[in-house]
Amino acid sequence: MKSSWLPVLTLTSFLFYSSCHKSDIAAGTPSCISKEIKAHKDDPQWSVGSVDEYLFQNKIVYGFSPDENIIADGSTEIKDGSCNTLCHVGGFGGPAINLCNGENFFQNAQLKKNIWKK
Repeated sequence: MKSSWLPVLTLTSFLFYSSCHKSDIAAGTPSCISKEIKAHKDDPQWSVGSVDEYLFQNKIVYGFSPDENIIADGSTEIKDGSCNTLCHVGGFGGPAINLCNGENFFQNAQLKKNIWKK
C-alpha cells in the first residue's frame, strides 16, 4: 500500500517545486540580455528597474529602464539582441534625448513584452 503513494507524492513534490522556482526572465530572451540581468539583478545599487522588449525600426530591441527608487530622471538604455548599446532615451535631457537612430523612440517603438522587473 505504501508504494502506491510514492508516484503521487513524487509528482506532487515536483509540481510544487517547479511552480515556486520559475524563472523571472521571459522565455526566448537572448542569452546576453539574460546574462546581464542575472549578473546584476540582486545588486541593490543596479539602477535598472525593468527590461522590456520593443519593435523599433523593424528590429527587436531591449530597453533597460531606470529604477525610479534609485534614479528619478534616468535614461533608458536601448540595446540590440547582441547587447550592443544603440542609444539612451528619456531622462533629464528633454525631448531631444528621445531620439534613437534619428527617430523618437517613444513615439515609434512598439512595446512587445516585459522581459524582467525588479
